[in-house]
Amino acid sequence: MSISLTETFTSILKHQLAQIADSRLAIAFSGGVDSSLLAKVCASTRHDVILLTVGFISSRDIQLTRAMQQTLQLPIVDRVIALDEMEEGLTQVLRVIEWNRISRLEICLGFYFVFKLASTLQLSTVLSAHGTDELFCGYHAYRRVYDDEAAVTTLMRNLVETAQTDKVEVDKLARLFNIDYHCPFLSDSFIEYAMKVPLDLKITHQDDALRKHLLRTVATQLGVPECVTSRPKRAFQYSAGIHKAIKHLAKHQGYTRYNAKKAGYTSAMEAYIASLPRH
Repeated sequence: MSISLTETFTSILKHQLAQIADSRLAIAFSGGVDSSLLAKVCASTRHDVILLTVGFISSRDIQLTRAMQQTLQLPIVDRVIALDEMEEGLTQVLRVIEWNRISRLEICLGFYFVFKLASTLQLSTVLSAHGTDELFCGYHAYRRVYDDEAAVTTLMRNLVETAQTDKVEVDKLARLFNIDYHCPFLSDSFIEYAMKVPLDLKITHQDDALRKHLLRTVATQLGVPECVTSRPKRAFQYSAGIHKAIKHLAKHQGYTRYNAKKAGYTSAMEAYIASLPRH
């Protein structure tokens, strides 16, 4: 693997971090390879770094981040969100954002509580590793089009555009808490670099369950442990327990798949969300 590719990877990230005036950075941290890599790069700069994790019900992310604290040697603050508070947050998010798919709503809800936690800690700048799955073939969808490089490129551009649109909505929530939200991997310079990385450094074959190989190599070089760099991707809304928690709230409010479909909705969760006030 080209040394220049890995060096360029970290140098672009460091350049993006140098543009941030705030000396204290909070990172939305899941304990996965992407946010661990970002934490390592941030820690190598002049910034003071604190890792923030939120979880819902029995969250995998909370367990992983607590296990990672000694390895990364960075302060970690985690918080489990109670279901009643989650419902209140969900109502607030629905009043602020525009959404056309459940995954965007769930992502925004997670960040709402990350920003809320940052605000209570008097932190004003939050970073995330959003964009890595789009740019380094993290999603399973890349396996389906692996044999057609043009299709891979088209999918990548579409997913990056979706990620950028998602960030517009997350930014609205950040402003509620006077937070500056940054996604270094979605910067123009990093996107330009990542789009030129050879496909076989991202995904090696149609059955590649790991993917994101260049990113994992960089993480390893920065000292992220193998137990993290070799862990397959799991979406934020699932690892943090967001999806499960919303389903739990829907069930608690009496929504079932049967009565939801009878009312014209595709799921109990969709019917529950539709019942929440928007004003």
